[in-house]
Amino acid sequence: MTLDPTTALHAARGRAPRVAAGPRRLLVAGATGRLGEALLNEALARGGYDEVVALAEVDATMSLGLRGLSLAPLHALPSLEAVMVAQSVVDAPDARSYHGRDAPFVQVDPARMPSIAQAAAGAGARVLVLVHPLPAWQQLSALHLGLAGDAELSIARLPFESVTVLRPVASSGSASGGWLQRIAHVYLSLQLLMMPRSLPTLTSTQVARVAVDLLREPAGGVRVLGAAQLGERSASAPR
Repeated sequence: MTLDPTTALHAARGRAPRVAAGPRRLLVAGATGRLGEALLNEALARGGYDEVVALAEVDATMSLGLRGLSLAPLHALPSLEAVMVAQSVVDAPDARSYHGRDAPFVQVDPARMPSIAQAAAGAGARVLVLVHPLPAWQQLSALHLGLAGDAELSIARLPFESVTVLRPVASSGSASGGWLQRIAHVYLSLQLLMMPRSLPTLTSTQVARVAVDLLREPAGGVRVLGAAQLGERSASAPR
């Protein structure tokens, strides 16, 4: 029996050969708040996909009445080409849209990221963009340019051809947690004010544009872009 070399290569990597059939779909998980809404809008306007699927808590797939946009729960995902996951800051003032437009959409915390990514990979997605904001003080060294935490490490092991992690500057909302965490938050914020180095703080729309651009031109393997790299990408993007 003759073994096709392409099939052998995919088998060696633990990946199934990609089948070009059916509509091109993008899953957007975490389409809540300002950032999530911007990601969803950019995906619909500029993504170039036949359909954008927003991850929802509903029990069955449904249409939102907007052309090219549908809802689906994690256990009933359609075939996918790519997935975009955005971390939701649940306790932030803008965690949900003021008008409730994002009420059906799932909020995503780091603990849910691996299961969402695994389900998307099982539905055929081969490109993943993860938007994982970090406070500015955590981006003053080069450590933020590597994978951080069990969630990101688990996602990197899944059979994606391209994984891109974006680390925009997290919103400086009110500190949460216990009194010790609040004191640490205030101390680190004061230290940041005394640092001569500054990081670009992009708007949600600017972050979303960069994310969609990276979906359209995926690079093989895993890459991490911090706030400085996102600022450079945004500045060089065509208007």
